[in-house]
Parts: sequence; C-alpha cells; structure tokens
Amino acid sequence: MPPPAAAAPRYRFGAFELQPAERRLVAGSGDVHLGAHAFDLLVALVERSGHLVTKDRLLEQVWGKVVVEENTLQVHISTLRKVLGAEAIATVSGRGYRFTLAVQTDAQERSRERKSNLPLQLTSFIGREVQVAQIPRTLASTRLLTLTGAGGCGKTRLALQVAMGIVDDYADGVTFVELAPISEGALLVQIVANAMAIREVHGPNADQILAQLIGPRQLLLILDNAEHLIDSCASLVEVLLRRCVGLTVLVTSRERLGIAGELTYQVPSLSVPEPSQAPSEALACEAARLFIERARLQRPELQVTDNDVPAIISICRRLDGIALAIELAAPRVRVMSMSELAQHLDHRFALLTEGSRTALPRHRTLRALIDWSHGLLTDAERATLRRASVFAGGWILEAAEHVCAGAGVDRAEILDLLTSLADKNLVVAETQGAVTRFSMLETVRHYASDRLHESGEEYEARSKHLDYFQSLARKLDDASSEPEREEWINRLCTELDNLRGALAWCEADRSRAEAGLLLAGRLYWMTLRTHLGEGRAWIERLLAVAPGVEKGYAHGLAHHAAGTFASHAADARASEAHHRAALEIWQRLGDRPHAMRSLGSLGAVNINRGDLETARSFFEQALAIAREIGDRRGKTLSLYSLGQVAYLLGDLAIAEKLCEESVAVGREVRTWQMNLPITLLACVRRAQGRPEGTRAVLVEAAQGLKGRGPSLVQVLQWLAQASIDDGDLEGARQALREALSLHRAGGSTVTDTSTFRGFGELCATRAGLTAANLWGFAARLREESEIPLYPIEHQRSEVYIALARGALKDDAAFDRAWAEGRSWTVEHAMRVVMEI
Repeated sequence: MPPPAAAAPRYRFGAFELQPAERRLVAGSGDVHLGAHAFDLLVALVERSGHLVTKDRLLEQVWGKVVVEENTLQVHISTLRKVLGAEAIATVSGRGYRFTLAVQTDAQERSRERKSNLPLQLTSFIGREVQVAQIPRTLASTRLLTLTGAGGCGKTRLALQVAMGIVDDYADGVTFVELAPISEGALLVQIVANAMAIREVHGPNADQILAQLIGPRQLLLILDNAEHLIDSCASLVEVLLRRCVGLTVLVTSRERLGIAGELTYQVPSLSVPEPSQAPSEALACEAARLFIERARLQRPELQVTDNDVPAIISICRRLDGIALAIELAAPRVRVMSMSELAQHLDHRFALLTEGSRTALPRHRTLRALIDWSHGLLTDAERATLRRASVFAGGWILEAAEHVCAGAGVDRAEILDLLTSLADKNLVVAETQGAVTRFSMLETVRHYASDRLHESGEEYEARSKHLDYFQSLARKLDDASSEPEREEWINRLCTELDNLRGALAWCEADRSRAEAGLLLAGRLYWMTLRTHLGEGRAWIERLLAVAPGVEKGYAHGLAHHAAGTFASHAADARASEAHHRAALEIWQRLGDRPHAMRSLGSLGAVNINRGDLETARSFFEQALAIAREIGDRRGKTLSLYSLGQVAYLLGDLAIAEKLCEESVAVGREVRTWQMNLPITLLACVRRAQGRPEGTRAVLVEAAQGLKGRGPSLVQVLQWLAQASIDDGDLEGARQALREALSLHRAGGSTVTDTSTFRGFGELCATRAGLTAANLWGFAARLREESEIPLYPIEHQRSEVYIALARGALKDDAAFDRAWAEGRSWTVEHAMRVVMEI
C-alpha cells in the first residue's frame, strides 16, 4: 500500500491565505479573484519568498514555452501589487522580482519552537487573562516594554506565557535572556550575544558590534530579571533600539530602565479573595486557584471543602497574592492542614512585618515568607541552603558534596538534604540528559547568601567553591587526548556562571588573584573555543592585581592564554609581549613542554607580522625541544609550522618535505591538528603543478575542523582558491561565505583581508571593476592592520589582477575602481560580497 500523499502546503501572508492546490487566494472569509496567469505568478513568487526570482524563471514557470513580451509580466505584477499592496513585490532592477511579505506555512507553524529559546514550563499557567490579552497589544505599539512589579509577583512567567503566543509575530523569533545569574554589567553584551548564537562580541564598542550583527532581524528580545543590571541594560537597549529597526525588547525588572521610548506595564499581584465573598467566588480568584493547583501537585487527592475556604482566603491575602510566595507555601499541605498553615503565616508575618522595617521595602513581604520557610528547616538543611548560595547558574550533586559538607553536614547526607530542600521549593532539581542539576530561585539565593554572610562561613564556602572548579579546570588542562579535552570543555561550558563567580571572587582580593590567574589559565582551551574576548579581559584584570613577586606557573599559564587571545584579536604587539613573558617563566622554571608551546606561539606571532625568518627560528627551537622530550604532537605542529614558513616564502620543495614528515609523525598522534599539515601539503603540491585530489582533501579537512575557528577559516580560504582555479565558482562562493560568517560570528573587529581578496578573485573575469574595488578595500585594511602579503600570496594576486585587467580592457577604470574600494567601509564591502 503506497504511503499517503503529503498535504499540499498553504501559505499565509498579511491578511491573505494562498491555497495553490485549490487555486484560491483567500482574504478574510472571501475569495480574491485573480486571473490564471496572475495566480500562477503569485505562487511562483511566494514559493521563493524573500529570494530573487528571475524574469526568465517566472516566464518559463507561468507561460511555459509560449513566447510573451516582458511587459506582459510587468502587467501581471502590477495586478498583484494592487491586490496585495505596492510593497508586497520588490523589483530587482534588470533581474527579476522578490516577494517581500512574511510568509508562514503549515509546516513552519508546526516548527514554531525552533524560532525561540523559550524554556518549557513544567506547571500550568494560572490566571492573568487580562494581562495575557493586553501585553501583546501593547507590544504592537511600542518597541520597548518593561514589566515591573514586586519581586516574586510572576513577571517572568507572564513574559514567557505572552511570548509563547506571539512567536510567529516576529520573523526571526524570540530570544530569551536570563540575567539573574549575572553579577557584572560588563558581561551583559556577551550574555545577550550568546543567547542569539553570536559566538564572540568584545571590545570597547561591543554593544555597537552586537547591534551590527543583529542588523535588520525582526526579533523579540526578552531581558529577564534586569533590576540588578539596570544601568547596563538601559545603555545596551538604547543602542540596540537605535540601530536595529526590526528589534522589539521586553524587559522584566523591579524598576523601569528609564530611557526614551520606554513604556512600562505594572504587573499586579494575583487577585485575592475578599473575606466576605462566597466560597465559589473566593476560590475563583487567581491566588486561590494557583494555591489549590500547586497544593494538588503535592497531594493529588486533596479535596477543598467550604470549611477550608477561610484558611485559603487568609493564606492568599497574607501572602499579598505574590505568586512566588504562594508557590513556596503550597508544598506545606503535605504535612499541615490548611488552618495550621494559615496560623503559621499569620504569626510569622505579624512578627516580621513589624520587626523588619530596616529591610528594603521591595524585600519585606517576600523576605518574611522565606524567613518563615527557613525557620521550618533543620540545622543541616539551613547549612546546606546557605552554603549552596555560592553557586551561580546551578550545580550538580558532586559540587554540592564538595562545597556544602562539613561542620554539621555529613557528605553522605547531601543528596537527602537537597531532595528535602527541593520538596520545600527552596531548591529546584532538573534532569538534563543523564545529569540532575540543582538551582535556587534567585530571591531564595539572595536570602541564603545573606544568611551565609551572617554565619561567618562565607570565606570557607567560597574557598571550597573555587577549589572545586580549580579541580575541573585542572582536568581540562591535563587532558591528554582530543576526545577527553572535548568532554571537559563541554562540561565546563555548563558551569560558566560558576566560573565567573569564582574569578570575580579572586579578583576582589589581591591575595587571591594568583589563584584566579591559575583558574583562567587552565580554562584556556574552553575560553579559546567559546569566550575569547571575555577570557582575555579576565586575565588582563587579574594580572593587574596579582602580586608581581616570584611569578610562577599561574602567571605562565595566564600569559600564554592572554598572548593567544591577543593574537586572535590581531593585537600582535600584546600577543608577543605575553608570549615572551610566558617563555621567560617556563625557562626559569625549567618547564620544557610549556617552553616549547610558547616558542611555537611566538613563531605564529611573527608569521602574522611578516617576519618569516624570526618565525622560522622560533619554530626550529620548538622542534628541537619536541625531539628532545619525545613530544610527537609538538613535533607534528613544529614541522607543519616550518612547512608553512617555507610555503609562504615560495620554497615549495622544502615545504613539501617538512609537511610530509609532519603528516608521517602526526598519523601516530591522531589529533584534529593533523588536518593542518595534510591540507598544507595538498596546497604545496597544487602550487607545484600537481593539483590532483586537492579539493577533496580540503573538503574533508574542513569537516574535521568544524568548530575550530581560525584553522577552519584558513582551510576554507584554500578551498575557495582551489575551486576558483578549477572553475567551480559556486563552490568557491560557498567556501568564502562560510569563512566570512565564521569571522563575523566571532565578533571580531578585524576584517579578514584574505577572504575579501578571495571574493575579488571570484569576480576577476566576470566583474573586473568589483574585483578591483574588493582588492583595493583589502589592501587598505591589510595596511591598517599591518598584515603582510607573503611571496606566494603576492604571486597569486598578480595573476588574478592581470586576468581582471585583461578581461576589462580598461586600465584607467580598473585603477579608479581600486582607489574607490580603498575608501569603502566594512559594512559596504559586506553588502557587496553577499550579493556576489
């Protein structure tokens, strides 16, 4: 039996629904009449919505082999514009048309979740019908809406509920950013960038770079729990809204941002019952509905009688309808009657309201509730709760056992204690894959942190916290294989907020700064992969406060990491200074393996500066150490680096020999770096006139280097060159675009001149003036960044410049285009290459 045919797609845009299979265009409840050709033309455009559809393709798809004049096409386009609106179809001059309205299909609706990172909610949403209806209408009329209200009133849950209903209103979806774990405003831009899958944004103008990368996206950005970063959030949001025309921002905070254009929406507490209300009316109030719903999660058999209603009214009113307070109170019905629960609340609130007037007004009611919950804990539960407050962004059982055990808490009890705290809604337990992760509601964490400070245990708890994450970082630094290193990078990436907390604690006291340097240095591989700019900033700040006497292992690791990070940011002077400082430390300590690594890094710095002879000297010293200590990986990379120097100098025979030896040694190591000598060897042989198999090698290497940033970019550039030489211009275009996107996704302010030169080569024989523009642009950037043009690159450049001049047959026009390109901005150059 054949499988059932897939349902024909339907397309929705604006007020219209297009049904190709039924040959209908529907608006509201009625059909819109279109002629047969106009209908077919609309289908052809909508199926390629957002993309150029050429005139030839439209004529062929709509009229087939019938010969018609181009003005016939124009007449039908005009008809469609009258029906759909003048802006619905854009003309691409001389080429064709593009359908511009946002199009939604049935399949797209089914995959709505892929348009957002909204966390799934595990409990039902109660009440708020008025707010859920009002907020979307308000968002439609403003680009910045801040939900304000008391702590714990339910701002976050309301924002999530609203967002889930309006994901499809934004072409690029919804991005949710949780700010509660972040304590430093300096991290805000990178946190937002991470949530948007933008890998690296750093530097003094990071907010402007982020705005540029967001560009014209039609996006709803939700900043949750912004009150402790209010100034940083206000500054960032103002920049983003001024520069990103398609961006709408929804903020939850205990106070408004206070910037132009902001509209605030006061989120009230849940509606509470009046003492005089009838039982049915009282139980219909939002606070009562939430309490009963959450209580039944603890006692599924719970039956609410009229006798319970007075106690429920008292509970809801005493808790002021604050959703979080009700969520914390409901679990007590497992061991208390409604009346007993109400009596405890009456007594505790009366005591704390009258006696805690020195507390911040916004903390009084919620602090009273948490004080009450805290008073019901055992001594061991209290100790575990306050010690666990040092964790940011959550923790696993092993971490809690290391940090929370001791002084009245047995290590073997930790799991039971955390389970008990989770039952009391003071700790949240979530299973992520094969691991259970614990966390606290942020208000609870602040409360517990205050208790930790009062207890006198804070220094010991934070020391244990630092020690635990030092041990994880040590395992990453000691990893002996690539799979092992990947495992620890992935593990540590889930602990980013805890690592930030540990580093911040080290930075706060000069006596702990060296421990911070050790942690930051050990995190080198993770930081290099995922948070380069932030890693460099941490090390620079810690170096500034760490004692300078007897610089040892920690300083060496930190200088090496800082040197590599500076190199990736094209800061050659800083990179060389850090690597020389690291080398001096390793030589003084007699640490040959680390000295070898620093020598290799200094060689790479000098390649980037164009000093190939100095680079060769450093690589030769590194190779000598590798041979001496029997380090095969170090030998592989040193031989490859020496081969790279020879290749750039045009010494192809020497380069081939060195690469062959590197490949032979590297086969025994089996690390991702093996792709480097293999690809260089293929390029060397191609330059020698033996191109067979080069592209296949480069394609395979590119797959093996996924996620390897600069190394992958280099291979993609070589692949583009080989594709251009072989006449595969589409393959070259794809490789260059991927290289450029990798470079830009990293948030780097330094433009990749080699990639722009590659785009110029792509245009050499087809669009000589554009090629000249791009080469002029790349030449200026290379000069500004002091990036040299090596002999092998110069030779290739001359060949393609000659091809372009020959095809153009107008040297004066070529020279003018070159000069014009030198004045281009990066933004303009990006627009040009993306249209090639």
